[in-house]
Amino acid sequence: MNTIDKAATVNQFLSMTGLRHYLDLEGLTEIAINQPNEVWFDRGNGWERDALPNLSLNMCSNLAKALATFAGLTIPLGEANPVASVIFPDGERGQIAIPPATENGIVSMTIRKPSLTRFALSSYQESGRFSDFREMDVNRVELTPVQEQLLTLKQNGDMSQFFSMAVKSKLNILLVGGTGSGKTTVMKAMVDEYPTDKRLFTIEDVHELDLPNHPNHLHLFYKQGGLTPKQIIESCMRMKPDHVLLAELRGDEAWTYLEMLNTGHEGSITTIHANDCYSTPARLAGLVKQSEVGQTLDYHHIMRTIRTSIDVIAFFKHTHLVELFYDPVEKNRLLSEG
Repeated sequence: MNTIDKAATVNQFLSMTGLRHYLDLEGLTEIAINQPNEVWFDRGNGWERDALPNLSLNMCSNLAKALATFAGLTIPLGEANPVASVIFPDGERGQIAIPPATENGIVSMTIRKPSLTRFALSSYQESGRFSDFREMDVNRVELTPVQEQLLTLKQNGDMSQFFSMAVKSKLNILLVGGTGSGKTTVMKAMVDEYPTDKRLFTIEDVHELDLPNHPNHLHLFYKQGGLTPKQIIESCMRMKPDHVLLAELRGDEAWTYLEMLNTGHEGSITTIHANDCYSTPARLAGLVKQSEVGQTLDYHHIMRTIRTSIDVIAFFKHTHLVELFYDPVEKNRLLSEG
């Protein structure tokens, strides 16, 4: 099959499923398929959802295979290669995930449509897009209003409001403790604080983190001998999540996770096994050092990245919060030093 025929096959499935209509919408930036028979799309004003009866599981699978064929993947899309980056005939970029990287019966696709709109700098000024900003100065480190409020809540011991505000303010939270400490249970309670219109991803080896309050979600999985957590994190960054929830930091995915937090994907919650709050950064640095990249990085640089990336460290024991680390003054100082 030549390139023209491969493109025609992809376009045929786009028309048959009804996705072509959404790709042609004015202002469209993103399309997401999380499950059969429905489509999520973003026209610049947040996610919208429509029922799409022709987008059956079989049609999703056929479209995914057609896209993989058009992309000329070195390793065919399948159980051994369940995640792939593809390009559509008209230039849109897509990310596909199938089982075992997703739940059984789920073919996930994220399609990003490049914007052809261009603006003059003067139009940014005239529209007010250059009018509301905070001036940053390395010689003057100030707390934001949110940071000040969180410190007050912490000092007053109002931890329910502290964690709720931390989640809604897109802070990165690391839950610490041993087995049976209640990390996963409290993580679920925190996840429920995210606005229900946000797009949430979970990354796990065994499914525990259900998301009943967030309809725009996707569960991704890694397996021993299959896709690694690192590969899943790299893939989900191409799928426009609002928040990524990693069940546990346990290996060489640690540096990739920290990089994700610093490349527009802040507002994450994860867990780690450690003995207390103070030993947690060193424990996390040890995981970073397990990675190929981490072995080349200076330990001081790793620790600094951890201190500026993780906002809250909460240590639990027997389901009780026993230690909390939140120091925005140190974070702002480190960031200002460059």
